[in-house]
Amino acid sequence: MNRLKKYQSGAALFICLMLLTVMTIIGISAVSTSSLEERMAGNIRNKHMSFQASEAALRAGEEIAAVLEIDTVFEGTDGLYPRSKYGDDPSDPNVYAYFPVWEDEVTTINWQEVDTMGSLVSSKPSYIIEDFGTAPRDNDCMLDAEIPSGCLLPVFRITAKGNGLNDNAETILQSTYKQL
Repeated sequence: MNRLKKYQSGAALFICLMLLTVMTIIGISAVSTSSLEERMAGNIRNKHMSFQASEAALRAGEEIAAVLEIDTVFEGTDGLYPRSKYGDDPSDPNVYAYFPVWEDEVTTINWQEVDTMGSLVSSKPSYIIEDFGTAPRDNDCMLDAEIPSGCLLPVFRITAKGNGLNDNAETILQSTYKQL
């Protein structure tokens, strides 16, 4: 029995410690990977909530645009803005000189908030409606020498923005809407 002890060199202990080290590294890697994947999933959810909030505001803006009267005044109140054009004089207070108006950080934008999404988002989604003039109802109505009544229909650009669960995700959507 003494003879077997004499030839042992502790190789089993060394191999066990190496296997334990390798398993520890694999375990730490798995934990950090799952933590990263959880953060990625949270960011994707935040992005989707932001998009859905913006989509809800866009639909609300389109519903409002559908019922606007032909004589509605677009003066920058209640989320209704006139169409700004490139080259407008910025010193004129009656002109929204920066195109498009929602990109201008200097001008105060009166976004209309939509009371939807509840506590699922960090702030209420909102929209603005810009007057884009009129467009022909169809190609046929523009062929007449005198433009018939009801041929030109109002056109609006609706810009909506929404945030996700926190303010690090913001989505801005736009649509061009022609009344029927």
